[in-house]
Amino acid sequence: MNLVQEILFELLEATTPGSLVCVSPSPSLSSVEQYLAHHGHCRLTAMRPGEALERLEGRDRFDYAVLSGALEALSPDNGAALIARLRDLHCHRFAVACLHADAHHREGAWSEGDLLAMALSLHRRIAEDEVWYSVYTYDIDTFNRKREWNDPTDWANPENFRRYRW
Repeated sequence: MNLVQEILFELLEATTPGSLVCVSPSPSLSSVEQYLAHHGHCRLTAMRPGEALERLEGRDRFDYAVLSGALEALSPDNGAALIARLRDLHCHRFAVACLHADAHHREGAWSEGDLLAMALSLHRRIAEDEVWYSVYTYDIDTFNRKREWNDPTDWANPENFRRYRW
């Protein structure tokens, strides 16, 4: 198992999903296989990147999703649509592992800015055999933290809260 797959396995172990969707060009990922060997109760739905959008249509929610090598196999528009569909309709948490052309993740079809704009957080960057990989995660529970300023006590007229609509 390479470093990327080890990181994905650690993320799976940390979340212990009961249902998992895996989108990858390879038929199986070593991280997912190892997780399933330890957690036989988990339901796996595996799909290739080109068919993922169609196969997700009409599906229910999953506990977790793993995308490994999927973004490189898709056009930027289809990749963005896949991430948005998983994030908005199918999963509260998922991980995306992708290949980058340079150490700063600024070149290639998927730059760091593109992935951060999709509400993903950088989990870890790795260089393996002079090839750069990054693992991004999305977790709805940590994405939009509660802000103290978004509270009526800190507004200009807290005495008018719920009294007037402006």
